[in-house]
Amino acid sequence: MNKLYLHLGTPKTATTAIQYFLHDNNDRLRDIGYEYPDMQSDFPGNRGFAWVKNDESAYANGNVILDAQVLSAYRQGEDAFEDILGFVFPDMAEYYRAVISGNRTDFDAVIAYIKAKLEKNNIIISSENLWTFSYSFLERLKNEFADRVEAIVYLRRQDSYVESMWNEVVKIGVVSDILEDYFFFMLSEENDNHGLRYRTRLKRIARIIGKEHIHVRLFEGSVIGGKSRISYDFLRTIGIEPEKYEWLEPKMKVNERISGPVVNMKRIFNEYMQHRVEGKEDILDQIPNHIERYNRIFARLSSEYKKTLPEKDLYFSSDFRMRIEKLFAADNAFIAMEFLGKKEGEPLFEDDDWSAERTVMPLTMNEEMFLRLLFEVCYNEEVREQL
Repeated sequence: MNKLYLHLGTPKTATTAIQYFLHDNNDRLRDIGYEYPDMQSDFPGNRGFAWVKNDESAYANGNVILDAQVLSAYRQGEDAFEDILGFVFPDMAEYYRAVISGNRTDFDAVIAYIKAKLEKNNIIISSENLWTFSYSFLERLKNEFADRVEAIVYLRRQDSYVESMWNEVVKIGVVSDILEDYFFFMLSEENDNHGLRYRTRLKRIARIIGKEHIHVRLFEGSVIGGKSRISYDFLRTIGIEPEKYEWLEPKMKVNERISGPVVNMKRIFNEYMQHRVEGKEDILDQIPNHIERYNRIFARLSSEYKKTLPEKDLYFSSDFRMRIEKLFAADNAFIAMEFLGKKEGEPLFEDDDWSAERTVMPLTMNEEMFLRLLFEVCYNEEVREQL
């Protein structure tokens, strides 16, 4: 009997790379009894998670499930709608309120669609937002498809996950917090849409579909090294021997991070611009054009920095990193034994050294002040030229 494979992420574990690989190799997948359906094309005209990034929406096909769930809640009334919006980021909640009434794809339509697809092939659905969203969608899928539902989850060591996520949100211009403050933001109960509490979420998923249907993989070492290695690991997890077939190398945009001290410069720039730019209602227009233009400058600075000092960027101090280790020690030990079958005392992650010191120092107060003055001069010059 064909199965429904749900790739839940987590964020910052090469989810997009896997999605591009599956999308570009869908013909090969169909030949061997699997399909990665293009749900955005099959359900046109809706708005929500599936359309936040137009260049990637066709690849994260699981975003349609979230949009359908929000629409179903919207049709149940304000209380249900408010409840489901608690699992999205604030700007996305505003966006849903503006567009959801025009959507047509509810969860009944998605269930019927999956049923028809499962008649022919195993189905793969992927979105890292599935990890951070309400799990009522999972309960519905379990009720409909019983033991045919399998969940695949990649976990990254928590300190590395936070550093990577912080780099990403600073790069795109939505965060100006220092790293340590951003960690506590991600950790706070009211902002757990980041899904940093791995143990809590895995236990919730296990209660719904059964622990035996959860496949936990670790985003580290041999899993992520080399060309297409992460995608091959995913294929093995769902029962495909990748070496037996020829695969296309996906043509995807490389999500370059900002390196070294440039990310701290960009953080100060974000702080400055947040005081200058009024927010916009549409999530697609949240990042103003002039911020995107300046991002190219920071990207060039980052590229030049990497030429001079191409070491791995580490932003947490050794002391703070070890505080994170202690905070998650019990959770990681539980996951290691319960989900990976490791012996008591065996570490969850191969790299169990949490004492690494940061390689990028934070900016001093004087350096931050200088940057604010510099941005003020540049901004005023730009405004003057436009007059």
